[in-house]
Formats: sequence, C-alpha cells, structure tokens
Amino acid sequence: MDATGKDMTSSDAGGKTETKSERDSEKGGCCLLADRIPARYVLAALFFVGHIAMKMSRDGFALAVVVMVNSSSRVTPVNQTDTYQLCPSSGSGNTSAQNDQGELDWSESLKGVILGAFFYGYIFTQVVGGVLEQKFGGKIVYGTSMLVASVLNALSPVASRTSPWAIFAVRFCIGLVSKYLNTLLLQGALFPSLYGIWGRWAPPTERTKLLAISYLGISLGNIINYPLSSFLAAELGWEYIFYIPGASVAAWLVAWFLLAYDSPAKHPRILEEEQKYIEDGIGTKGRQKPTVPWLKILTSPPVWALVIGQFSSNWGVFFLTTQLPNYMQNVLGFNIKTNGLLSALPFVLAMVSMSASSAAADRLIQIGKIPKVWIRRGLVITGYTGMVICGVILANLTGCDPVSAVALLCITQGFNSLTVAGFRAVHVEFAPRFSGVTFALANTGGTVAGIFAPLLVGLVTDNYPTTAAWSAIFYIGAAIQGVGGIFTAVFMRTDVQPWARVVGDKNSFDKNVELAGSKDLVIANEHAEMPTKVEEMPSTKL
Repeated sequence: MDATGKDMTSSDAGGKTETKSERDSEKGGCCLLADRIPARYVLAALFFVGHIAMKMSRDGFALAVVVMVNSSSRVTPVNQTDTYQLCPSSGSGNTSAQNDQGELDWSESLKGVILGAFFYGYIFTQVVGGVLEQKFGGKIVYGTSMLVASVLNALSPVASRTSPWAIFAVRFCIGLVSKYLNTLLLQGALFPSLYGIWGRWAPPTERTKLLAISYLGISLGNIINYPLSSFLAAELGWEYIFYIPGASVAAWLVAWFLLAYDSPAKHPRILEEEQKYIEDGIGTKGRQKPTVPWLKILTSPPVWALVIGQFSSNWGVFFLTTQLPNYMQNVLGFNIKTNGLLSALPFVLAMVSMSASSAAADRLIQIGKIPKVWIRRGLVITGYTGMVICGVILANLTGCDPVSAVALLCITQGFNSLTVAGFRAVHVEFAPRFSGVTFALANTGGTVAGIFAPLLVGLVTDNYPTTAAWSAIFYIGAAIQGVGGIFTAVFMRTDVQPWARVVGDKNSFDKNVELAGSKDLVIANEHAEMPTKVEEMPSTKL
C-alpha cells in the first residue's frame, strides 16, 4: 500500500501476482490501525501520548504544594501582621482564606528546595541516560523510566506527611529514576532516549515535525495537568493528584511495549519502502554503534551552545512548571480552581507556537533557499528576544494587574516554544549518531535551571514577598535568557560535526539535490547524513 492507500502489485518469476499488502502481511501484525500508519508517525504518537501521561503524573506536585501547605504559616514581611498577598481581590472568589487551610507547615525557602528536588536527582543521571540509550536502546530505557517514576509518584502523599525530607527523597528518586536501568531506571533518561531514538527514525527534512509532535505532548500535558490537578484537589483532596494520573501511565505502557521499536531495522511490521526511505535519508543502515568521542564532544562549541541554550530556555519553563501556581495564588490572589485554569494558559499558547514554528521550519528547509542553520538561528533569536522583552515588562508592572501578568506569562511561553524548532532539533542534525548523548549533556544544563529557579524564588520571597522581590526574579530571568540566546545563536551549527562522522560518510552533497522521486530536499552545506551512493527512492513520500 502506497502513501495514497492503494495496493501495489508485483510478479514473481512464475508470473504470480502478489499485492504489497500480502507481502507486508507476512511480517505479522499487532494493531490494524498501527499497521496502516507509517511506523515513524506511530512512534511520534506514542511519544506524544507518553509525554502527556508523564506531565500529568509528574508535574501535579507544583499545584499540590499550593493546597498541601498552610500559607498562613509563611513568614511575613516586616511590619506586616496578616498573610501578605499582592492582589487580595483579583477576581471573584480569589480570597486568601480559601488557600490557607493546608495541613503542612513549610516555609517558602523550604518549598523552593522541595520543588527543585526532582532536578537534583535528574541531573545526576542525565549523561547516564544517554549512555543507557546507546547500550540498551530507547524502548526499554524510556518505558522503564515511565513505569518506575509513576510508582514513586504514588508514594508522594505518604512521604509528604512523614517529613519534608521524605518527600524530598521521593522527588529526588523520581528524577534519579528517570535514568538508571538495572532496577533503578527513572526519569532523567526519558529525553535522551527520545533523541537517541529519533536519531535513527527521523528523516532529515521531517526531524523538526516529528520532534514537534513529540514535544506537543508536553504542552498538552501541562494544559491538562493544571486544571485536572486543581479539580482533584478541590473535589477529592490533594492526594488524588498523585493517584489518578498514574492510571494513564499504565495504559500507555501497554501500547509502548507493543508498538515502539528502537530502529526501523528492528521493527517487524514496517513497510520496506518506509524503512528504505528512513535509512537512506539518515545514512545509518548497517552501521555499527561507534565509540562515543567524549573529549571532542566536551570541547565542541556547538555542543556548548546547546547546553547554554537549554539552560536559559529551561529557566523560563521550570519557573512556570514549579512556581506558576504559587505566583497565581500568592501574588495574583486566585483560588485553587481559577489557579489551575489560568496556569494552563501559557502552555496553550506554547503548543500553538510550537506547532506553527515547527511546520514553518520544515517547509523552509524543504524549499532550500535559506541555509538550515539560519532558519534555526532565526527562530532562536526571535524566541529569546521575545522572552527578554516580556520578562522586563513583567519586572516593571506596578500595582495589582493580573490580566497583564497572565497575558505576559502566556506570551513568554509562546516565544520560548520557538526554541523547539530553533535549537532543540539540532541534536539529530549535527550529531545524529550521538544525539542521545549530546541531548543528555544539554539537558544537564537545562536541569540546573530546574534546581535554581524554584530555589531562587523561595530565597528571595521567603521573608519579603514584595513587588520588588518578584521584579528581581523577573530581571534575573531576562538576563539569563538574553545572554543564553546570544551565545546559542552565535555558536550553534546544523552541519554534521567532524567528530560525529565515521569512515564512509559523505562529506558534501550538491545543494538542493532532489532524491529520485522524492519531494524531500537535502541541503548540501548541512551534510544531511545521506549515504555516499544515492539510491532510487520510492515514487511516493512516506
């Protein structure tokens, strides 16, 4: 069956006619719908749904803290006798009394430490996750990470009531888990595994689109997570924020282990044309796993551009995912249900921005008139410039203006999402064989932001949660993103780096050469990892 859904026929030596559907059926089947959809899009859909389940299971903690902790126990500013709140009446029902009934007494600084606990564990196994992906394959690493993290997350209510350091340990282990395999494989391994798998599955001109589909699950997961968590907390109790989303992970795991495979060569049901299209496009067919050139990777400016870019971009992301519910309650004064709905809004715009920018980037790459590196840089420059401007405006808001504050937070995340098509897709372009390792390094830098963003907010606002304190936080964020954006735009590259090549790789390719019968264009100066010999491709794009 070709891309239009028609059966293709062939004749053997005896003159027997056999349809392509009959030939492919010999590979076996699992799910009828999955067998009719190109395997790479099934994989993208699995990542998409997996990220939704992961965000719902893992990130409800930031909103749970708002209702777990008795906000009247917070240290108040000097000369303040009542619980300090910048917007005591920013909307109907937004009263502090509704938010003061938590059972746990944690200070703002302690909350900042606990909210960052996940990232302490996450950072320790970041590089290990990339190595595990290389050794065991992304299917096992990614799936096992999700399973263990979900089980640990269910222990959060008991740990929270035991002591602050018990929940710190659980959150730390969830981060750690995202990485180790051998009985301790948890969540830091998820994203290195994702990039390692796409390094073997994503054709050059579809990389942005396939990664965007995967990443869209993160934004949609946040959109679902905050309203769902607020509803569960208000109607059933905050404990259910940790219990109910775990069921979605269990359902996803069944589909993942049935339908996901580490490479086209290992997929038992992939169409021959699609396998050929992917392997010829990436140029990895029949190659052995090369030794990781650690020294060259660690001394490569393009790698450090991605590390700095990930840190500065994630500063904004982790500020939202760990501190947005806190900001909505303690600064803008919203109750828990309104808090959950408004906290989801930035991620709605993020999903729209990510989809539009990724589609535009792929289209521009296919046209081939603009060098790929400048397409990526343009998105990086636009994204970081927008984030800096919004951060400075937020820092200078005066009085209680919740509408402007929420709008600016939404716009900031929209600009931040441009970085997905900007520098986050570069890992599978400039080092396709080591994309899991390079992303692990970059995500280590990004994880540092997850540690320090909530810690900074906790320390700055612990004794003085004033307008000046939050202004300082927004100014620091704008400065980090400005410097990081400049460094990333200057040093990022999209051509395959010398240390990422092996003997037999093609060193150049005629610009805008069109593969035989394929609409996908390969831009020469980007060394799109094509095989030395251009083989005939199928007449329809899979």
